[in-house]
Formats: sequence, structure tokens, C-alpha cells
Amino acid sequence: MNLPDNELGLNTLDDLIHWTNTYFHFKQALEVVGLAPELADPYFSAFEPFVQRLTQELAKQERLEARLPKEMRESIAAEKPHLTVIREILQSRFYDSDRLE
Repeated sequence: MNLPDNELGLNTLDDLIHWTNTYFHFKQALEVVGLAPELADPYFSAFEPFVQRLTQELAKQERLEARLPKEMRESIAAEKPHLTVIREILQSRFYDSDRLE
């Protein structure tokens, strides 16, 4: 599958998977590559421990941001729009897995 244009210069999902060696790479990719759900799911499947760690970090971040004024939350979301989408995908993924159990 082809990736949207990105500053990492990666063109396919396979390129992205091979490029990702660490959690830092994983998180950086999610911040700069606009992964749609059909690309995010196979990417997440390749790095399940990283997904678990990211899910925990995003939950902590969400709790902290909930205390901020709305304008600040919106500013943070605007700085990293891809993470907002990833957060929604992860929440949907978590919700779907709960429904299956």
C-alpha cells in the first residue's frame, strides 16, 4: 500500500515497517505520516508492543490535557493532527476488541 506524501520520504507501508526500528521511530512515523485506518491497522499489527505503549502514553496525555483550557487543547491538537487521527483509530480498535470479548 502506498503512503501519503511525508517528510520521511517513505512510499509504501513495507518501507515504513522496515524503517521502524524503535519506539521513537514508531511514534515519529505516526506524527508525520497521515495513516488512514486501512494503513494503520497493518502497521499496528507489526508493532503490537509499541501500540500498547503508545496507547498508555496517549491516555496519560489525554488526562493531562483535559485539565487545560479548550483553546490550549485545540492548539495542541493542531500541532499534531495525525496523532489526533491515530488516537481515534486506537480508541476504535480498543472498543472493537472489547466488543469481541
